[in-house]
Amino acid sequence: MDGGIQILERILKREKMKDIKKIRDKNIIFLPFLLLLIFLGVSYPEKIGNYPHFIEWETIAALTGLLIITTSIKESGYFHAVAVRILEKMGNERKLALFLLFLSCTLSPFLTNDVALFIVVPLTIGIADMMKKDVGKMVIFEAMAVNVGSLLTPIGNPQNLFLWHEWGISFSKFVITMLPLFLLLLLLLIIFLITVFPPNKIDFYGKGSEVKYRKKMFISSIILLTAYIACLQFGKGYYALFFIFLIYLAFFREIFARIDWLLIILFVIMFIDFRLITEINTLHTFMNNFGMEKSSTTFILSLLTSQITSNVPASIFISQFSHQWFSISYGVNVGGNGFVIASLANIIALRFVGGRKIWLQFHKYSVPYFIITAIMAYLIFFR
Repeated sequence: MDGGIQILERILKREKMKDIKKIRDKNIIFLPFLLLLIFLGVSYPEKIGNYPHFIEWETIAALTGLLIITTSIKESGYFHAVAVRILEKMGNERKLALFLLFLSCTLSPFLTNDVALFIVVPLTIGIADMMKKDVGKMVIFEAMAVNVGSLLTPIGNPQNLFLWHEWGISFSKFVITMLPLFLLLLLLLIIFLITVFPPNKIDFYGKGSEVKYRKKMFISSIILLTAYIACLQFGKGYYALFFIFLIYLAFFREIFARIDWLLIILFVIMFIDFRLITEINTLHTFMNNFGMEKSSTTFILSLLTSQITSNVPASIFISQFSHQWFSISYGVNVGGNGFVIASLANIIALRFVGGRKIWLQFHKYSVPYFIITAIMAYLIFFR
């Protein structure tokens, strides 16, 4: 009897350690930003009272609503059914990766890079359940693809939206100006993908007829997603979020236990961190030493600042020193595919996958792509 109890205790302890390791690996990026916030809070205690003003609450509200809806879509099981049909039609791994890349690029200019990820990544994870291979690499390329696709329009990502309003540029002029960069980055990304994904045959389990999903939950969530995106476009996100909470509490309350709430907290911390960094006086003094009247200098500094503060704060920060929106926009959008923090969309994508390896694997592909695209963009547009 005692031996059986000891075995059971060891099993429970081992399972508990696995759960702790899983939580730790998924949230590996959370701790550095939390420590940075603590360090900045100690270094600049006079700014603590301004923390609520540093947070882009509209973005946080939008992200919360999207998390609720897309979690419900994922939990409905429909993506599992769609994954079966996609895998049946895709002949090999390369074709599948290209399909997901073009889907990401097509959705992101109009639905924003974040919304595109909330649609494409859960679909990809559904595919992962049917394949023998890990799809972490595909999710990485989807993150890179939405960064590329979203740069085309002023509503594709937050930094474009800011620059569009800041300089009062017409929608058509913005698209025409960004089109050459979009085509260059898309072409390079396709070439990069073809070299990374081999044309290996896809092996998968399951048949479409065997897949069941919660139809009511899926259809309701799709309708809510469409309505919520429309509300976000018209600046009514706060009101829509309130009704989303009520609807899911009434009909699908179990979803709330599945939502990645820590992602919301991570974004709140990141907004405070980045805003504090951009307000450091030493950094302002340092920036004034550069000749920001040159478009090439503005491009390079926008590019590099994105790697430190993310491309949204970088666009706001650089615009204080330069009025060349073209150079700023090119720099922060190319910079989005550098380090993982260069674009908040990168973090959203990788959080879906979880684990420590995915963060290292991301830089294995993103950094070479970033270096190549940065050099090519500089030589073609700024030399």
